[in-house]
Amino acid sequence: MTTSNYALQPTAFGVDQSMTRVTKIISWTLLLAVLLAPFGYVLLGAPSGSFLDNVMGNLLATAAALVGGIPLALWLDRIIKSSEQREQQQSDRRRELELLELLREELAFCSNGLSLRREHPHTIQIQPLKSDLWSAISAAGKLNLIQNHRLLNRIASAYYIINIVRRVEEHAYRALRSATVRFDGGGTAVELLLEDARRFDELLDSSIREAVNDIDAETGKAI
Repeated sequence: MTTSNYALQPTAFGVDQSMTRVTKIISWTLLLAVLLAPFGYVLLGAPSGSFLDNVMGNLLATAAALVGGIPLALWLDRIIKSSEQREQQQSDRRRELELLELLREELAFCSNGLSLRREHPHTIQIQPLKSDLWSAISAAGKLNLIQNHRLLNRIASAYYIINIVRRVEEHAYRALRSATVRFDGGGTAVELLLEDARRFDELLDSSIREAVNDIDAETGKAI
């Protein structure tokens, strides 16, 4: 399973908190430096009265700006980051729902294909069960968009059975295009392979229905 983008969010959040603490420390350090600098100058020298008046006036103005500006800047920073985080979560949710809708369509296609196979159990269907989208999503590392792990397990279980049946039917098709071989029981390779594939029909049907039902429940939730 690939690493989830959501799994990285707590780490990023921790970094933001650390940066906020560093910013606070630096800001208060600067404030203390501004406040203490004139006193240090007084202790080391002998400034005139007009100098002290000017320095104290500027000092009070600077201190007031720092005291009022630091909390405001931090408050605005938190609002901006919170808004960006909400937008990212909403964007990820929309991508997840779009992905689930596409997977539902592919599972529905397989369900229709299964109905044809049940109606004609001894016939090889030229069009195989479809799992190309699932394979592409897995290869691209996009499964981390599905945050409901129980739902992901349902879908993965359905595709596990789909791929088993698909491989067995592929072997049956190759056997059909090859020399006919009869085994001791009297059946041909094609007949035996089709019989094996049909053994999974009930399990395949139930796994697809469970996955589709869970997808419908998940996509019915608000963003």
